Amino acid sequence: MFQKIIFSLIVICAGTSFAQEDSHEKPFYKKRRPGIMRFYTLNAPTETSAEKFDRFNTNFHYDSWLGDVNNVKTKFYSIGHGINVMFDIPFSKSSKFGIGIGFGYTHFSIRHDGMFNMESPLNTDEFTILEVQSTEDRWINRTAFNNLEIPFEFRIRSQKERPKFKFYPGFKVGYTVGKFHKWKIGDQKYVDYNFIDVNPLHYGPTVRFGMNNVMLFAYYDLSMLLANENSSKLNLFSVGISIGWF
Repeated sequence: MFQKIIFSLIVICAGTSFAQEDSHEKPFYKKRRPGIMRFYTLNAPTETSAEKFDRFNTNFHYDSWLGDVNNVKTKFYSIGHGINVMFDIPFSKSSKFGIGIGFGYTHFSIRHDGMFNMESPLNTDEFTILEVQSTEDRWINRTAFNNLEIPFEFRIRSQKERPKFKFYPGFKVGYTVGKFHKWKIGDQKYVDYNFIDVNPLHYGPTVRFGMNNVMLFAYYDLSMLLANENSSKLNLFSVGISIGWF
């Protein structure tokens, strides 16, 4: 009986000791090891290193355009997405400020009830006009652009671990590498890649703000979607959420 009591006490003490050891959270520089994918760092952080955040994030956003829309309506389910890999550069270990820079990809997807009509007047270049589509019953009508981008952010965040408030105003420059207009009439699908008037260079301000790993996101394209001065004056914009993974 006595042996059983001693054995029980040893087990309880060992369990208590193990629980106490686990209850103390390790400093981040002891938990994180080098690894491009998991921790996005080539060197193990030290005690003097600043902790890094939001080096890989994904965005999900509503897409539309402003300007000469000519009564074209954008559907509420015009949802695009983006991926960014960024270097997080705090000004110091204790600083609330820093910058972020990297590279990314954005897929803009605009579902609407319009169509792009090419105009070919004499003695001038062809240009494009966005108008309401009324000649056919199109139940799928989507215009999409794929951009490779370089995002930059000025990062402000609280020093408190949880909850951590974040405010990231920024700017990004992108280049269109793919574009198409897709629609469906009955059982027939159509895809048009002939966007000779699209401006390939895009740039504009961004902002992300929120708590911990989830933030609100917005982007406004300062460059015109269509290049010709006679084309419809359209600017892309996006609003949605951004999720930071590590």
